[in-house]
Amino acid sequence: MGKLSIRDWALLAFIVLINIIGFGIGIVYYGSQLAGTDPIFLIFVPDCPLYVGLFAVLILQKHFGMKEDLFALLVSVGLIKYAAWTLFVLAFYGWYFFGPSLPGIAMQSAILFTLHIGMTAEGFILPLKKVAKWQAGVVLAWFLLNDFADYAWPGVHPFLPPGADVMPAMVFAVASTFAITWLAVKLVKENKRIVIAGLSG
Repeated sequence: MGKLSIRDWALLAFIVLINIIGFGIGIVYYGSQLAGTDPIFLIFVPDCPLYVGLFAVLILQKHFGMKEDLFALLVSVGLIKYAAWTLFVLAFYGWYFFGPSLPGIAMQSAILFTLHIGMTAEGFILPLKKVAKWQAGVVLAWFLLNDFADYAWPGVHPFLPPGADVMPAMVFAVASTFAITWLAVKLVKENKRIVIAGLSG
């Protein structure tokens, strides 16, 4: 990872720690849904926690000099996609998540909204230097499979307000798969990213 200052190492350690904590909290949050899901579908349930945890793995991978651009692209797109989806859902269904009749949920939603802005930012670090067409194709196919799982298989879909129209969330999910994969590839090619010493590609 090159020569890093103590400050750089502290920042990387902080990011790893925050992501591990975020992963743990997310798994607890999805606990009841995970417990009731067929094991074959488990990987499709905790979308945000999964990619937050994988980002910590990605940092450790970079530390040990392991290079895998496909994994880095997958994690980056996953972070942006699922953070953006969560922000969209919280805002679009704000009548429920921020409604005055449910102050506890409103407070939780405000915290989630803030945390997912940070999750989006992590995706834009983009710790890779190039993307092959086949890698972009694999990432696109993987997240389209995730979208299919969320809206076609029982027990996989993230929580939405009771009685809410699922269509806007589904359309946003599928559209974001194409848009965010394209955006990530474009930003990598143009070398535009949030720069973190020892992590940025």
